[in-house]
Amino acid sequence: MSFRDSVRHRNDKLKHRGYDYRGNIFKNSLSSAFFLEGKRSGILLQMETMLVFLIDQVKHIKKTFHYGYEKNFRDFN
Repeated sequence: MSFRDSVRHRNDKLKHRGYDYRGNIFKNSLSSAFFLEGKRSGILLQMETMLVFLIDQVKHIKKTFHYGYEKNFRDFN
């Protein structure tokens, strides 16, 4: 984010930015038994980073077609 954009949005008081899903997708949706084994846990964490990337890409598409947000605006659901 550029300095100009950060100055423009420094007084924004945004609430309800959505759920913080990074690092919590599989922990909240799968059984804890999956994370007992180290090798399986590593594979699940790699899959989770790919899933977070896909969710962020969908948010980028959503931002592209929404006329109310600027191009570099990050704080939305």
